[in-house]
Amino acid sequence: MDFLFILISILIITLLIVVHEFGHFLAAKFYGFQTPIFGIGMPFGPYIEICKKWGTHFRFYFLLIGGFVAIPETSDETSEETLKDVDDLKPFRKFPVLPRAVVAVAGVTFNIIFAFLIAVIMSMSVGLPKITPSTVIKGFTNDNSAAKLAGLEIGDKIVSVNGLEINDGTKLQSEIAKLKDQDIEITVANKNKSFKVHSEGVIGVQLSYEKQYVKTTNIFSALFSSLKFTIEATFMMILSVFAIFASLIAKVLSVFGVQISFETASLGDVKGIVGIVQLISEDIKNNLWMILEFAFLLNLNLAVINLLPIPALDGGHLVFLAYEAVFKKKPSAKLQETLIQAGFIFLLSLMALTTINDIRSFFIK
Repeated sequence: MDFLFILISILIITLLIVVHEFGHFLAAKFYGFQTPIFGIGMPFGPYIEICKKWGTHFRFYFLLIGGFVAIPETSDETSEETLKDVDDLKPFRKFPVLPRAVVAVAGVTFNIIFAFLIAVIMSMSVGLPKITPSTVIKGFTNDNSAAKLAGLEIGDKIVSVNGLEINDGTKLQSEIAKLKDQDIEITVANKNKSFKVHSEGVIGVQLSYEKQYVKTTNIFSALFSSLKFTIEATFMMILSVFAIFASLIAKVLSVFGVQISFETASLGDVKGIVGIVQLISEDIKNNLWMILEFAFLLNLNLAVINLLPIPALDGGHLVFLAYEAVFKKKPSAKLQETLIQAGFIFLLSLMALTTINDIRSFFIK
């Protein structure tokens, strides 16, 4: 990986985290919370003071990845060490649950809005990606599938059914579905020959998928298609993250003899920061426009993960606030501190796991 592309990848990740933290910052300012520090980078080591505006010290930290905003009146995780050189803090005020909840969810909201704006740019420039089935056979449903028995093989590209030209997988599936209980003639391009296959509405093939980009120059069409694309991608991201954490829970339960299988997710496939940087830098070397696609997906990933009900994440804070709203009192400070520490340990463990996966995949091809 070239250093330039690695640097670009790190800057993309930092930008998305800064967007997230800027959402927290604006919501906090709206409700009158103190925001003594807005930092670009991680709050460790030396920093450069950029400026002081609106009661906030804007800083650039040399540990580049990430960003943060200190909002101590929300009982966030800002350490005393980070705030030690802020000499103009006012006495802390108490805020109702609603403003604190809005601040907690504002970061996620900004990531989703930013993802939508990226989708609009993509829609009007390179186009939005659309995954569709192709007509290339990538496998068979079983060893006795009609297509396999007729002589078709993996890698064959179907171009016609009973003389009707076929150019996409959706049309192929719909045409075969109409032809039940009969022999049909399937023409394969790469072999320049036809095969007689018995159809039951299906012929027992698994089709590969291909990515197409759908572009529009009409702003209203771009806005509508981008909104639809963002909503669909968000739900897909939620399902993906749920599958990964379900797999993690299954691993933990297996220690106690409870066996649960999740075939759709594997912890070995989870990427950490090293793997993400590697993926982005490799792809943008081949296609610079991939920056937009990765930024879109990472935005949604950051939003969804932050909403998980894990202490130390925004979702964890929302759980504490929900408890306070229902029972009219805060969880005990000791309990809250213990849960947040447990949340940090969990996240650090997950980070260690993903880093191991990244290193292993880097050296073991």
